[in-house]
Amino acid sequence: MGDFVAGISVVCFAASYAVALAFEASRLLFRSGVRGAAMLGFATAGLFAHTLFLLWRAINEPVVPLSSEFDWYLLAAWLLAAGSLWLTVANPKTPVGLFFLPIVLLLIGRAEMSSRTPFPQNPATQAWGMIHGSFNLAASVAVAIGAVAGLMWLIQAGRLSRKATPLRGFRMPSLEKLAILTSRCALVAATTGAAGFLSGIVLNAVNQQQGLLETVPWNDPVVLRMGLLVAWLLVAAVVSRVLARRPEGTRVTASLSLVSLVVLAASMVWGLVGPTRHGKSPEVVKADAAAGDTP
Repeated sequence: MGDFVAGISVVCFAASYAVALAFEASRLLFRSGVRGAAMLGFATAGLFAHTLFLLWRAINEPVVPLSSEFDWYLLAAWLLAAGSLWLTVANPKTPVGLFFLPIVLLLIGRAEMSSRTPFPQNPATQAWGMIHGSFNLAASVAVAIGAVAGLMWLIQAGRLSRKATPLRGFRMPSLEKLAILTSRCALVAATTGAAGFLSGIVLNAVNQQQGLLETVPWNDPVVLRMGLLVAWLLVAAVVSRVLARRPEGTRVTASLSLVSLVVLAASMVWGLVGPTRHGKSPEVVKADAAAGDTP
């Protein structure tokens, strides 16, 4: 059994999710009596392999389990995949996977481009690091769910305004349910994002005191991108709350949720290509600086 789990790779569950997405998309093209079972089967197999992969890494990690950037993105993907599967089972006529699985696959792709080296930690930083990572994870998942709900709302509202007949296999939840979910996700994303940013400041101060990590300067790309992301999430949540009772409020909230997803995606890309001292030990920072000075 151990050899079987050890042999599971990212490709295994990513491919399962991709096949499940293809089955979900085929709802728009033709009807099939076995498609639903096949889609659920591949989604369940992907989530099962995904779970075993994370458990294996957690058990065999020499330091704090799942404490690398690679693991963070895979955890976010796992949460969305699990939520997608649960919503699909609860709402079999709603193409939930068509909206969630592309985000899951993008997060897995981002994980593959991330470092698998755990962040340096000691007992003094483990607690704050876990708090910081958990809040950031919750904010990212809330943004993704809110964007999916917002997109569904816009599609459903547009269809009703045109008095168009429902697309085959494309039944949506009610506008009221989608509006409530979008608004709540905006609030959760803003509060958890702010908490993640503030806990990151505390973590940076602890690192400086302990001398474990070199202090991350305030102009570091990771500080700038997270600060801008949190600022946007707070603005979006405030605007959503202010316009909640106005006729155009729900549409604005739905649109802002999509913008929030774009801002989050841009932040992730920025984190991939931008230089940073975030999560690096002083030795690594010095090595990077020496490499940069080398002609």
